[in-house]
Amino acid sequence: MKYPVNFSNDLKELSKIYEWDDDEKKEIKKWFTGCPATVNYLTVLAAAHRAGYKNYAAGGFQTLQKWCLDVGVGDPFAGGQYDLKALDALEVKPRQSA
Repeated sequence: MKYPVNFSNDLKELSKIYEWDDDEKKEIKKWFTGCPATVNYLTVLAAAHRAGYKNYAAGGFQTLQKWCLDVGVGDPFAGGQYDLKALDALEVKPRQSA
């Protein structure tokens, strides 16, 4: 199975965000190995986080699907009918110090 170009980086970002331990990383690898739907989900999840998505208390526990629909990039679970380029374009840029 061929993974998206930045999938390894996406997993590293998600690991930091969710503070996955070694056992969780192994379990997640089992989830996505040979499963395009899970690769798709993790790719969209990482891009959404880069764009400001928060699915915990600070973000009101909003689901990834609702967040993607609210920002207008489509449904990440409708057979890939979302616009990953538009999602990446929303990426939050670090604030430059004055």
